[in-house]
Amino acid sequence: MADATKSTLGKGLEGVELCETRIAEVDGKAGRLTIEGYDIQQLSGKVSFEEEAYLLLHGKLPNKAEYAQLLGEMSENRRLPAVTLSVLEQVSKSAHGMHALRMAAATLSEGDPTIDDISIEASRKRAARLLVQMPLIVATFWRLRNGQSVPEVSPTAGIAESFLHILKGEKPHPGQVKALEAYLITVSEHGMNASTFTGRCVISTDSDMVSALTAAICALKGPKHGGVPGPVLEMMESIGEPARADSWIREHLAAGKKIMGFGHRIYKVRDPRAEVLSEASLELINSGSGDRKLFDLTHAVEDTTVKVLSEVKPGRDLYANVELYAALILHSIGIPSEVFTPVFAIGRTAGWTAHMVEQLQDNRLIRPSSVYVGPRNLQWTPISERK
Repeated sequence: MADATKSTLGKGLEGVELCETRIAEVDGKAGRLTIEGYDIQQLSGKVSFEEEAYLLLHGKLPNKAEYAQLLGEMSENRRLPAVTLSVLEQVSKSAHGMHALRMAAATLSEGDPTIDDISIEASRKRAARLLVQMPLIVATFWRLRNGQSVPEVSPTAGIAESFLHILKGEKPHPGQVKALEAYLITVSEHGMNASTFTGRCVISTDSDMVSALTAAICALKGPKHGGVPGPVLEMMESIGEPARADSWIREHLAAGKKIMGFGHRIYKVRDPRAEVLSEASLELINSGSGDRKLFDLTHAVEDTTVKVLSEVKPGRDLYANVELYAALILHSIGIPSEVFTPVFAIGRTAGWTAHMVEQLQDNRLIRPSSVYVGPRNLQWTPISERK
């Protein structure tokens, strides 16, 4: 067997630098997330999700004319292809959130005569279309799953507003729209994670953007990457009140169980996105449309968990990650836990497509190497002689 110790392996590609990027910097030691030069706190609550998507795709915030053009392109694409609707109708009763999203997203190439045009201009326009159609898939799926009709929404409504309108069947509270925008912006981009890497791998073959998007969704579906807000919410419901937090956390740690919403592979301090979503949750409460009890419980659980973890697992640097407050904000605006991860995908589509465009600007097929550790010089024998 070959000696793998002679090579320096980056298992899980940890520490391996794939490419140069202008899109985002994730500083785990400082607890800082920079998007195209802007600290995440400079964007959330100050720009719309559409503006931030433009920033990711073009490297700059749009002026009035550019923003109007983007909104116009999005408005023109605010309908799903017939085949996509057909798929959703067929799978809505049997498939769960991410399964349905994966199947439906793969059909978004239908009706696009230039789907294989991977020029930068065509790719940016296609990205704008996908940014509108992804939330339509998720909201339409939920309405069909519950035997409800899909309401018509104003073509001038923003992505967050139209999504909530379709999902709930009524015009949403402005505070909820603002909170959802804060969430979408916060989760839109986070460096070379598994789904982003997958999307870049696919587009590096000169495949089309819908194929790359579908592949990214497949990577996100895995619970090691996405899907934690649901269990976080279940944890909060189990704890119930702040006074039970200490005993509940100690019991779970003693049983070898993970405390959901804490720890991150990159961040060794509090996740900066947790701070953004905590502030957005408080704003939602102040608007008269939040959940004060859950907000107070979440803060109490965070404080208690950090304290207990520092005692039980000293030196591990386990702090709140984005999922802790993602659960709070998504639940508070009335989004069902089954579509928590699909809603995350809505926001991350902005980052995924931006990385695809960046890859295409200086494309080289992504083809890493591996270290062979299997046997050599085996000799063939007839099947009759094999033990």
